[in-house]
Amino acid sequence: MIALLLHISLLVVVPDKFLMSSTALDLQDESLEIILLPPEPLTADELKFVEANPEVPENEPDRKDQYSFRAQQASDQSLKEALLDAPNVDGEENSQKIIQGATVPAASLTPGIYVPAMQLGEGEGTDGGKIGAQAAQMVPPAKPLPVPDFIKQKPIIDDGPGSSLKITGPGKELVEIPDLEAPINLYRPQSQTVQQQLQQEGDGSGGAPNAKPMPRARPTLSPDLIHGPVMRSEGSASRRGTLAIDATFSEFGEYEQQFYAALQAGWYQEIEFFQPIDTSTRVVVSFRITADGLIHDVELLHSTASEIATLICQTALTKRSPFRPWTKEMVKVFGQERTLEVVFHYR
Repeated sequence: MIALLLHISLLVVVPDKFLMSSTALDLQDESLEIILLPPEPLTADELKFVEANPEVPENEPDRKDQYSFRAQQASDQSLKEALLDAPNVDGEENSQKIIQGATVPAASLTPGIYVPAMQLGEGEGTDGGKIGAQAAQMVPPAKPLPVPDFIKQKPIIDDGPGSSLKITGPGKELVEIPDLEAPINLYRPQSQTVQQQLQQEGDGSGGAPNAKPMPRARPTLSPDLIHGPVMRSEGSASRRGTLAIDATFSEFGEYEQQFYAALQAGWYQEIEFFQPIDTSTRVVVSFRITADGLIHDVELLHSTASEIATLICQTALTKRSPFRPWTKEMVKVFGQERTLEVVFHYR
């Protein structure tokens, strides 16, 4: 006890410089410089696609390992403490979805021929047409020729007393006998003066009065939410608000979302045609998509469905090839190809 009190009194009374060694005193006089290095960029294998909520305003998150078709920060309405900094979702399995998509059929296009909007100019085609430019004239059908008078005569319905024909009198009009070898003129083009041609304005088809009919361009797919099981998460986000997930915007995220939307539409068409009877089954398929949009190596990883239902999933994938090519930014991040997995659920 006496020794313990002696050591305590020495620590209190004796200055620190007498208790520290010379090496410790030298290190104390040196200054330390701390340099914070930026984190190493994530590789393509570390990036994960998630489906963002399109109703949430865009906001760049701190987390960079998840990408989607828009940037947003995770938020929810849970009162739990932030456990995993992920939204609290009462889903079914480990999925990339946080909200359910709607299965609304696309509006049908009215049958017909559509013409693009034309611009005035001196070019040809759809760029414009020079005013008064010579162009192939559309030949309208000729007006029908007047009916000869002898066809308009009333038929004779009364029988005469003899076998001789009734004399109807002199003919009103002489009808020439046509030459049997002469060509038959079915259409008579309308005459058009030079003044009328000069008054025509170019309409985008090389000066032609009517543009060449052509089909309307196919609309691009919008990144609509797909229909499928949502994730099951026991965590909670640190922000309160509409359900959202941490995701950064990526061109490949928009590309991948559009691809899944097209794949789902094609899969539904195959189901409607073949009518499989599978329920509560799932099919897992992997494939490789290259920068030119082509799909390769479609491989079945797992299936609890029937043979026809499994084949439908593989066919829906192969029919999406080729999809649209990648952009330069997508190639810069992911390289020339990327291997993906898709899970098809039969309910």
